[in-house]
Amino acid sequence: MNKNKTKTIFIALFEGVEGKNILRTDILKTLLSEPSSKIVFFTKSQERAEYHRKEFNNPRMIYEVVEKIQPKGLDKFFMYLKFYLLRTDTTKFLQKAVLEDRKNYLRYWTNSFLSWFLARPFFIKISRFLDYHFVKDDTFGGFFDKHNPDLVFLANIFEETETHLLREAKKRKTKTVGLINSWDRTTGKNVLRLLPDKLIAFSDLVKNELVKYQDVKSGSIFVGGIPHYDYHFRAPYLSRRDFFQKIGIPENKKLIVFCPIGSQYSDSDWDIFDLLCNLNKEGKFGEDVAILVRYPPNDFIEEEEVRKRPHLVYDYPGIRFCQKKKGIDWDMTTEELKHLSDSLHYMALMVCYSSSISVEAAVCGKPIINLNFEVKKSESPLKSPIHYYNKLHYKKALGTGGICLVNSEEEMVKSIKKYLENPSLDSGQRKILSKQQCWFLDGKSGERIGKFVLGQMES
Repeated sequence: MNKNKTKTIFIALFEGVEGKNILRTDILKTLLSEPSSKIVFFTKSQERAEYHRKEFNNPRMIYEVVEKIQPKGLDKFFMYLKFYLLRTDTTKFLQKAVLEDRKNYLRYWTNSFLSWFLARPFFIKISRFLDYHFVKDDTFGGFFDKHNPDLVFLANIFEETETHLLREAKKRKTKTVGLINSWDRTTGKNVLRLLPDKLIAFSDLVKNELVKYQDVKSGSIFVGGIPHYDYHFRAPYLSRRDFFQKIGIPENKKLIVFCPIGSQYSDSDWDIFDLLCNLNKEGKFGEDVAILVRYPPNDFIEEEEVRKRPHLVYDYPGIRFCQKKKGIDWDMTTEELKHLSDSLHYMALMVCYSSSISVEAAVCGKPIINLNFEVKKSESPLKSPIHYYNKLHYKKALGTGGICLVNSEEEMVKSIKKYLENPSLDSGQRKILSKQQCWFLDGKSGERIGKFVLGQMES
């Protein structure tokens, strides 16, 4: 790279997952290690720009605000079309779940037929061609004129606003790199409307799914690992004494971490916590066992329910910028990410429904129990957490044997006791799960991805 010429990189920070993957990993550190690099971040509000600027204020970083784009016309058409261009076990499950919930058979059969007919490489290619050439939007035009970027790094490439950023970059012949930032996006809902020059996948598993379901050429995909998992490989952790003092639990306790799936997906979280708590009081798990509840950063805690349970010990990570019951506009601090690693390191085992945190527990070598039952049956299949085991990405994780799936209260008690007595049980399967989903387990994924992005400006 020419050291005398400034190289400008555009990066969007429209959702919480982007901050976690980019700002708080070695991706940002590596990008800034190149003296000639300058980064322009895009946020959705001045509030978010000021929030990030207080912590990340390198003179080679600039923040620009982009208002939310309201799709209309052909843009809106292609926004909806992308859902019919993907057909997997996950999309078929979601269609059936909506049918069970709403009983709209006409909509179900129409959607099923359209996805069956359209979810083919031929139609995906046509859609991308037409989308690129006929959708008009100048949201980012002025920013390209102002900063003249050398590369656009799309950290949440399935998001609509980033599709517009990608389209502008492609039309200006600017190099583009996209990051697939979650293990379920490639098979979960829709195809990518447009493709960047290069894509970064967490693992070979995601790479193969991009080829199979998203009509992406294998040679354009770089496998880099999961950047925010790098924290789990970086000792020293907080001392055991200090960690337990921090969460307010005696150090001699065996710690069970229960991770609620969140209010959008389930009404069962409080029932499961009460069940675990009552069973523990009865000594069903043995002696000296404590329970820590860890909420997801994109959910809101129910204060009234907390007040009913003065014995509840919980972590409530994340800063939420939205007022909705469930949102994607959040951020986790570096200290909170380190605390998550400490929690996984010192816990005895984890209990949860389907969640990516199961993989994080496996990476840290700890037993994982997933619940395949409800205390009270959900009225809607869309609010039943056991339905989500039908998703393709999770079937693959369960297939490794690294997650213990229990079908009843009795099985749960039995499994908790056996793992507390012998934490090494199923350790081999957990290693298989970690390798399948993470690929790299060296703590250098952020650095590896950052170097790849810099390398694209040299090629």
